[in-house]
Amino acid sequence: MLKQMYQSPLFNSFLILCFGLIMIGEHYPEHVPSWIIIDPMVLGIPILIIIGVIPFYNKRNPHDAVKASIIPMELREEDEGMQWITFKATRKVYIFYAFAIPIGITLTAYLNHITYFPIILFVVMGILQYIIYWTSMHKYK
Repeated sequence: MLKQMYQSPLFNSFLILCFGLIMIGEHYPEHVPSWIIIDPMVLGIPILIIIGVIPFYNKRNPHDAVKASIIPMELREEDEGMQWITFKATRKVYIFYAFAIPIGITLTAYLNHITYFPIILFVVMGILQYIIYWTSMHKYK
């Protein structure tokens, strides 16, 4: 279950959303409502607990262990079929970024009166990346 949670786009999207909200609350508290200001420990403590559980999970599930790697866990490349599906999904994410980055730069230039707009943009782009990847993976399964 722990490995599925790490591979889930919902988990990663939730993390990105929480990091974005914490960053906006920490750096721009005068520009946002007080309910958006979140203490970083609200997210930090659960992350530390999840990281602390990994050795116990790996001991109970040695055949399906969670390993530290620079390759994201959502990339599933167990065989050639999964490599092809991963290729198609990552291709769609690459195409998304090819269009999103210039549009994001333009929006940041025009919406410069919203001081925390770049953070919102990063959060939205990060969540959309996972949605595109996840929908592509489910399309080919």
